[in-house]
Amino acid sequence: MSTWRRLSCLNFNHPLRRYFTDTRPVIALCREESSVWERRAPLNPGQVGRLVKEGYTVLVQPSTRRAYSIPEYKMNGAVIREDISEAHAIFGVKIVPPERIIPNKRYAFFSHTIKAQPENMSVLDALLEKKVCFMDYEKMADKNGTRLVAFGKMAGIAGMINILHGLGLRLLSLGYHTPFMHLGCAHNYPTVSAAKAAITSLGREIQYGLLPDSLGPMIFTFTGAGNVSQGAQEVFKELPHEFVSPRDLEEVTEKGSTRRIYATVVDMEDHLEHVDGCKFDVQDFIKHPENYHSSFNEKIIPYTTCLINGINWEPGSPRLITIEQSKQLQAKELTEAPCPPQRPLAICDNAAVWCNNFITIDSPFVLYNGECLSNTLAISVSV
Repeated sequence: MSTWRRLSCLNFNHPLRRYFTDTRPVIALCREESSVWERRAPLNPGQVGRLVKEGYTVLVQPSTRRAYSIPEYKMNGAVIREDISEAHAIFGVKIVPPERIIPNKRYAFFSHTIKAQPENMSVLDALLEKKVCFMDYEKMADKNGTRLVAFGKMAGIAGMINILHGLGLRLLSLGYHTPFMHLGCAHNYPTVSAAKAAITSLGREIQYGLLPDSLGPMIFTFTGAGNVSQGAQEVFKELPHEFVSPRDLEEVTEKGSTRRIYATVVDMEDHLEHVDGCKFDVQDFIKHPENYHSSFNEKIIPYTTCLINGINWEPGSPRLITIEQSKQLQAKELTEAPCPPQRPLAICDNAAVWCNNFITIDSPFVLYNGECLSNTLAISVSV
């Protein structure tokens, strides 16, 4: 189902139609204020035009940061207005600041509160205090429980660009200047094509042998087969690369080339093992995850330079890496410099067990210290 179909389901026959008491229902797109870098919109001008033709009045709060211009929305029938209190339902992308929430309205956006994220509890408090009927995109699902609004490939694409940039910074702090230093963060590029062109360029430097031999072969490990993993792999393939089986990681570490980047895609059966030694069965694992443990820390992570995690963790399921195992990933003492202190050097989107800090576009990386179980925000290093 397309994003348009998911977000523009407010047609006259839809159950939500009963909330609109006026002849012509009014919806609004609020301005994004959660970050100076946020440029997304819940509906593009073309989608707004379709709603207008269906009989809706669409208010758009003006913004000079939004990816779509005010004239584009005007051309498609939107009413540009600062005051959107007339709207029956207000749509955003990310969190609306508590002081901006209008009482007794209906809102839809990603609140990032269902896991009790402490940094966002003030938003949840405001929604309750102001008697708002709130629709969280994260909890919108079909009759089978499948989420209707979720991460797409763009999340993987942006995450992969950023971790390549972060890897360059981390290696620089360890004494290496590598081609990864020539890549910026995702928000610095006007288009995905522009970012890919930059990655292709740094890839040529890798082919020319500009990665230090002392780094050894670099291996990127991808988990998951969904949108995030696919988007990340799409970006990765702009580099000179070779995909290998998880079973071949040790051999690649010993004999691989530094003129290409290696990758492996890890599936459940590659690291999940039944505690009784039975053959892995995906249906049994879904029903009884407690009967399985992960050998990821033994079979995969010792050979991984950068882990791109594209899977969700559910309570009761084995973790890819535990806190205790994380201590073993870091050398107690760096005897030679420059020399990579451990594998992995970078982890993308694997905050499930270690991180107690949340990251932002302005501060996108944390440095994790397994010995004292701490992580600190850092602009020059990444986990």
